[in-house]
Amino acid sequence: MPKVSVGDFELAYSFNGVEPENNCPTIVLVHGAGGQMADWPVAWRSNADMTRLVGLTPKSHDGGLEKFPAYAIDLPGHGQSGGSSQQTVEAYARSVAAFLDALDLDNVFLVGHSMGAGIALTLAAERNPRLCAVALVAGSSKLSVSPAILEGLQNSFEATVDNLVKYSWHRNTGDFFKQKGRQRLLEAGPQVVYDDYFACSGFDVSDRLDNVDIPVLIIAAAADKMVPADKSEALAGTLKDAKYVALDDCGHYLQIEQTGRAAQALSGFLASELRQ
Repeated sequence: MPKVSVGDFELAYSFNGVEPENNCPTIVLVHGAGGQMADWPVAWRSNADMTRLVGLTPKSHDGGLEKFPAYAIDLPGHGQSGGSSQQTVEAYARSVAAFLDALDLDNVFLVGHSMGAGIALTLAAERNPRLCAVALVAGSSKLSVSPAILEGLQNSFEATVDNLVKYSWHRNTGDFFKQKGRQRLLEAGPQVVYDDYFACSGFDVSDRLDNVDIPVLIIAAAADKMVPADKSEALAGTLKDAKYVALDDCGHYLQIEQTGRAAQALSGFLASELRQ
């Protein structure tokens, strides 16, 4: 797993090996609270996915994304990255900005899930010059977290994780995905997951949306109980240049539950908004 120095620690990342051509946008994937790059479909992160090569992963999971350079990162203190988890979305956004600088990535299509969507929206509101567009997957301009969740993460971690899993996935999603999601949260540990949810509880850029002057794609799940779709839709109506897509039969991890449809929304947005 490659790593790059961002100050006094290193961030781990994956790269699909596609080199940019003709000013082609570069996709950078940022996971959500308690997550890691594995929260993104393998077909989006790697063109050498063995399950796809042997025909176990449907071609539709690419959705046309395979032609774009794509990076996925582990945030500080997550996965294989160094550093420590943070208690503000803005602190995480600084690390992502440092990652873009360290690899000298320009014309970036920053795609964030949940807390990662907050990171993407923060950098868009700051008018980071390396961004050409952002996608908010299950995101909003304000993220609400129940005080009971924060208390539970400190005092009854495993039981609270079980509740998070219960409300994060669609009822018809297979147990395999739910158990994998649970495992990743438990492996992240109480401090990291608490810090992330605390960061989400304080996130609100509603008063800075006028600063967002690049195209924004918002993908929501109609059955999402963590970030309700109506909040995502309301955000789309507030931004200057936003496209809203709602997916059925999936929950908060819509990129896993409806991988093909989510990929098609992303690639279609790139084709229409960025003229690729």
